[in-house]
Amino acid sequence: MIPNLIVPVLNRYDLLRRMLASLDYPIRDLLIIDNGGKFEDLFARDELPVKNLRVLNLPSNLGVAASWNLGIKLFPHDNRWTFASNDVVFEPGALSMLSTASSDSLTLSDRVPYWQTFAVGEGLVDRVGLFDERFMPAYFEDNDFERRVKLAGFPVTKLSLNVRHDNSSTLKADPKLQEANNRTFVRNKKLYARKKMVGDSGWSWTLRDARAGDWLR
Repeated sequence: MIPNLIVPVLNRYDLLRRMLASLDYPIRDLLIIDNGGKFEDLFARDELPVKNLRVLNLPSNLGVAASWNLGIKLFPHDNRWTFASNDVVFEPGALSMLSTASSDSLTLSDRVPYWQTFAVGEGLVDRVGLFDERFMPAYFEDNDFERRVKLAGFPVTKLSLNVRHDNSSTLKADPKLQEANNRTFVRNKKLYARKKMVGDSGWSWTLRDARAGDWLR
């Protein structure tokens, strides 16, 4: 059984429904973090191979890094945390393979985009910390975390997971989000370059960063 599956969503709830329909392996806790605040019951809950289903309807977009961090914080006693994009489709057997992820490694897909579904072990979080929420609301939080994992000497495992993914489905759904991303992407890229240059492995949340990365305002 997979202890948890954490799925942030901002829009394209139709793809979330498709992802949920592809679940074929037991999951103890399925957590949907609704950053768009428009989630509705899209499925019959008893059709899912899930012991506990939890949906957080948020009043604003936390962003990718903060959503992943929230999932980790809400299940602090698990030995690993499993994540998926809402636009992923798990082909038969993919979740079963992902369930083998180690508690001492970062486990990614071996297919681009590598972070479409992944797992983070407790050993990493204990040593490396959480995702940097300054990368708001999306892009480069994954690159930064992987860099920090490697610097700390932990392995990065890539599994041959049979999954499908609709690339950039969140942005393609709304031209306004694409325009907003054109601004925040450059900002996040500069932050990532600066962290690499100075060897910065830490981060701190600021109101300025949160406001500057708000796509929905």
